[in-house]
Amino acid sequence: MLQKNRRYVLYFDLSMAPHPADAPPIDLAVVLPELKKRCDNGVAVETIDAERRIIRLSNMAIVKLADGSDGMAMLFCLGDREKADTGVTNVHTGKVRIFEKDNDEVGGLSVHVVARMTPATPGSFFYRMVMEDVPGFGRTLIQNFLRSQFRVICDELSFTFKRNEKSEVKTRPMVELVGHASEKLKNSIAEGRLLHVELIDYVEQDFGFDEAKFIKQARKNLNLSISKKLPEGDQLSMVEKIKVWAKGAGYESMRVRWKDPESTKPQSAKLDTAKQDAGEAFFIRTAEVKFTTPLPDICETMSGELVTEMKKLLV
Repeated sequence: MLQKNRRYVLYFDLSMAPHPADAPPIDLAVVLPELKKRCDNGVAVETIDAERRIIRLSNMAIVKLADGSDGMAMLFCLGDREKADTGVTNVHTGKVRIFEKDNDEVGGLSVHVVARMTPATPGSFFYRMVMEDVPGFGRTLIQNFLRSQFRVICDELSFTFKRNEKSEVKTRPMVELVGHASEKLKNSIAEGRLLHVELIDYVEQDFGFDEAKFIKQARKNLNLSISKKLPEGDQLSMVEKIKVWAKGAGYESMRVRWKDPESTKPQSAKLDTAKQDAGEAFFIRTAEVKFTTPLPDICETMSGELVTEMKKLLV
């Protein structure tokens, strides 16, 4: 559930890898203005999932980042025909009120994005990006939308390159949003508190009640709650001990949850007990931002306050 005055923001690298692979990369600063034209003209819209959902790029605006370089703020909106009607409840009486939708109205969510328009390193095709964390409207939908829109733009502008100095070949960027793994588990939990460990195994066994053998696989879980009395600084060694035991007991993976004192949202990371050292487990970096003007699940216009806070993260 989204909070009205607080959002969590995810860090990504927006990859503009060229397609085909031997083509020269296309700068993000080249295609984003073209995308803004499509947004302003109301044609940056796509229907997906057999017309069940529709994604619309509602707003785009060039912003100045802390170092004076240009960034692009974007507001994406998702409409879902199967999303349940929104309801509210009275805290005193418990009475529930449902907001019924009119014809052509569907349930919706929105996501704010801010991307740096210059590559992370000169000559690369990776661009720093931060995105509002909204359950149900995540990385894959935004990634596929941008990939599709950039393909249309490159086709319309006839982006090509000469292969072997002969034939002209069409080219476009193959957009991918890569979780920014600049922080590691051992650094993140150093000041936090270990909360919970879940051990996971996928097993095939005879349960005794499936005579026809219709059940092919089951997931076996073991949940461990960690005492608050765990001495400070022992979190990582505890995780490593559990990992070693879990591997010996046949568990394939484990999920670790901990809480950073500066955030109200617990962090989590999934580890492979056989291949990965606990201290080197990566996760997508997150940050918590707060603002004054309340935000609903879906916004008609971009929140200047939220964008300002997100810009501060692109340093």
